[in-house]
Amino acid sequence: MSIKDLLHTAWAHRRDLRSLPYSIYFNLHYLPFRTAIRLPILLYKPRLLSLKGQVKIEGRLKYGLVRLGFPTVSIYPNTGITFENHGGTVVFKGSCIIGNASALSVGQKGRVEIGDNFVSTTSLRLVAYDSITIGNRVRMGWDTLVMDTDFHKLTKLSGGYSRGHAPIKIGSNNWFGNGCRIMKRTQTPDYCITGAGTTLSGPVDVPPYSIVGFKQELVVKASGIWRNVDDDVIEY
Repeated sequence: MSIKDLLHTAWAHRRDLRSLPYSIYFNLHYLPFRTAIRLPILLYKPRLLSLKGQVKIEGRLKYGLVRLGFPTVSIYPNTGITFENHGGTVVFKGSCIIGNASALSVGQKGRVEIGDNFVSTTSLRLVAYDSITIGNRVRMGWDTLVMDTDFHKLTKLSGGYSRGHAPIKIGSNNWFGNGCRIMKRTQTPDYCITGAGTTLSGPVDVPPYSIVGFKQELVVKASGIWRNVDDDVIEY
């Protein structure tokens, strides 16, 4: 390899070099030594708020298999990745790219499984305090929120409370347009496109190879229920 090629390679991977100190620490903290020394997870400009729980890699293994926080979209802040795990489990089942201005938050009993060939280029917010399962070859557009909890419960006039959290399951080969909100109880089939700005909060009962989206209209989803801010703490 010529000097020119070496310089070109070094310049192309300059951000990898900047990410090495945090990446080395993160890999050694979460992964077995023989796995960690291959640096399968790279973090760029990370804010590591809590490093409890587990992070696992299943399937093939290579350097930079998982890339978190690297700048890919210029019009969003180059703020890297915010990561917090309060005791749950994160499983990467293959290659994963989560770009700049993104955050991953896992609760004490939360579980996240991300399938192979996952890409979210920027501003993903993924909050798992119950369970979030994402299939293979999924793409998520800018400003996508995936959240399996309300962080509060609701009081029923008839007695009792709402649960306040529920699993999310995303099928393989799904594509979400920018600004989607994927809330608790969402389940999507394989080969599904969700239009920009759509909010999902339950099973998407459509056949594969469908495009889904909802009109903006007022719907009464339940009655006899309210949020009592003095008694709204949920249990997982």
